Order: sequence, then structure tokens, then C-alpha cells
Amino acid sequence: MTDDALGQLLERRVARDPSSVVTQDVVDAWTSAFGTDWPECVGDVVPSIMYVTFARPPVPPAPGEAAPTGVVLHDDLKTLLELPVAIAVGYELKLSGVVRIGDQLLSEERIAELGPERSTKFGPGRDWVIEVASSTTAGNLVGVERFRMLGYRPGDSGVAPPRTPQEPAIFAWTEDFTVTTESIRREAQANHVWASAHHHTEAAQKAGLSDIILDTSSQVARLAGAAQRHRPTDRIVSIDLAMKRSILPGATVTMGGTDAGHTTTVSAVVDGRETSRVTVTFAG
Repeated sequence: MTDDALGQLLERRVARDPSSVVTQDVVDAWTSAFGTDWPECVGDVVPSIMYVTFARPPVPPAPGEAAPTGVVLHDDLKTLLELPVAIAVGYELKLSGVVRIGDQLLSEERIAELGPERSTKFGPGRDWVIEVASSTTAGNLVGVERFRMLGYRPGDSGVAPPRTPQEPAIFAWTEDFTVTTESIRREAQANHVWASAHHHTEAAQKAGLSDIILDTSSQVARLAGAAQRHRPTDRIVSIDLAMKRSILPGATVTMGGTDAGHTTTVSAVVDGRETSRVTVTFAG
């Protein structure tokens, strides 16, 4: 890797081809997995947080082909830095407009941040942030995503993550759901997420995981959906998700929420330990 090559990559902007057309059947598959309680869904308007589904490939890769992440600069950065594995550790979404049946989306991505080399619990790696802004073909901004990623080379990191005891959280309300291998695959499919770590146990284990894991978009839909059910008439305008631990098949997840002003914070807890937390902001 040369500094020039890295500098050029950091300056690049990648405009994607128009997305697939927003269709009712894809919306129906998504709401079947994640519910219909979204107040913006009047007439032909689709759930706001699912627009990203249409920016991804609508079908899985052919046998033997690698699943594209859909984020070109992310894949190029992994290759240039020689970091074969990258996982999402956080995700932000700011919603700016509505998406309707029949729309198509145009997206542009950039590398917003790149951290220094460091040791991680998985092996040597680096952090980075990929930003993707999406608009309708009419030029109306729909939303901006920020993917907080950790890229690494699987191996002995020498880093022993501390396991500090957690005090039982006090929530205003809770909801539970059970995770299975089938539910992880079904929800990833509903989100058009085809990465092998969410579908194939062997591929997940090669990445240093014990089994397939619940994907980022499914966590967003699950946790934000719980927040939405407790504010049934308020519209979501932004989401900030932090992920601490993977959610695996066999887990019973407790979602616990607290409200403060225009925000609701929802934690996902498995066996008494927080796996992820989302802050959902609602319109005033």
C-alpha cells in the first residue's frame, strides 16, 4: 500500500447506479418480518428506515460468488489495507424525506473517517466510517447513513477485553424476542443483506465468529420498531446504533426502553449483558 493510493481512495466519491424500483412486494416482505407500525405509511409511502433495502442487490449472489457489501469504497479499503474481514460496530441514519412505491434511489458514498492501526480482540485492525447519502431520482434527499466499521486480520490479538460486571438496568418498558438460525437468515433476506456471516455458519466461523449473527439492519428494525411502538404517532428522524457483542442463534433478547424528550433509548440485553443500544430521535 502507498500513501498516494490511500489518499486517492479517501478523496473518491462513488455514485451508484439507480436502485431497484421500490415495489410493494419487497415492502410486504420487510413489514412481515419487522411489523407495520410506522406512522408515515400513508398511501404509497414506505417505512422510512427500510429505504436502504432498495439500495442493496435484490437477490443473493450466485453459488461461488462473493456477496457484495454494496459499499464499493468499503470493499476497496479492505483490499488496500489488507484487512480481509470487517464488521459493523455502529450505524447512524438520518432521515430527510419520504420514499414511495415506484421511486428509485441514487446513492453516493465516501470514506468519512479512517483510524490508525490498532490491536483488537479479533486481531490487528483499523476503524473507519463509510457515509452513504441517498436521494430520489427527482433530487430529493432521503437519508444519510454512516457505517462505523472495524476491519481486521483474524488471529491472536493479544488483547483480552475486560469483562466488567453490569448493574441490572432499569427500563420503563421491555419486550422480548427469540433469535434462531432461521430468523437471522429470514430477516437478513428481508433487508437484502447477503453477507455470508448472516447466512452460512462456516463463513461466520472463518471470520472468527461462533455462528451466524443478526445483521445491523435487522437490529435497527427490531430496536427502532420497539421504540416506535411506544410512540405510535411520532415519526423517526434519526437513529444511532452502537453494537458491543454479536447476537447469535438461540438468544432470547430483551429490549428495554427509556424515554427522554424527543428520544427513546433501547438496549438489547442477552443473558444480563447489553449487546447493543440504539438512540432513536423522533420529530418534535
